[in-house]
Amino acid sequence: MELYRGKSKKTGSWIIGTVVCMGNRAFALVSPNLEPERPAYNGMAMGCGLEDKGLTEKAYLAMEYGWEEALERYEEDFPIWEELEPETVTRCCDRHDVPGNVLFEGDVYRNPDNLLFEICYGKYMAFCPADKAWMESVGFFAVSRDVEELYQVKEPMPLGTTEDYAYLVGNVFDNPELSQVHKEADPGAAKGAAQPVLMPAT
Repeated sequence: MELYRGKSKKTGSWIIGTVVCMGNRAFALVSPNLEPERPAYNGMAMGCGLEDKGLTEKAYLAMEYGWEEALERYEEDFPIWEELEPETVTRCCDRHDVPGNVLFEGDVYRNPDNLLFEICYGKYMAFCPADKAWMESVGFFAVSRDVEELYQVKEPMPLGTTEDYAYLVGNVFDNPELSQVHKEADPGAAKGAAQPVLMPAT
C-alpha cells in the first residue's frame, strides 16, 4: 500500500497514512480498525431464546434493546476517517533525507551545493543511454530555479540517493515561498511539475 499525507480540514495538521478519495474529497484513516462489520440482528432467534427460557415476558423488546446497546459499544471502535484538504494530498517518494525525514512530493530540500530542490511527481523528460535520446518518463523528480547556472542543465533531475545528500527544509504548502516551480522558472522544467490534484485509488 502506498503512503500518502495531507492536511486535515478540521485541524490543519498533517496526517500520514492511508488516503481514499471520493469525487473531489479526500479522507485519511486515523484509527487502527480497517474493516468493521455490523452483524445482522436476528430478532426472532434471539427473542425466542429468551422467551423459551422464561427470562422475561417482553423477550423480543428486551433483545432489541440489548442489541442496540451492543452495537453502540461496537461502533465506538468504528474506523474514523479525517477529511483532508485535497490539494495537499501527496505521495511518499519512498526516500528520506540525511537526518532520516521521510520525503513526499511537495517537499523542498537543500543539496550540498546549497541549492533548493522541490520534489515533484508526474511526467518529465529523461535521457536514455541505450537509445541515445530523451524520452518521456513518469515518476518522482526534482526541480530547482537555480540549477542551470551551476550545473548547466534545464531539465528536471532524478532524486537519486537523497539519503546521502538531501536536507529537508520545508514544503510548498506550509512555505509557498520555497516553491521551485514558478512562472519565472524555465517552462520546460516546470511543465511536468504542474500536476492536477492527486486522487489516490479508492
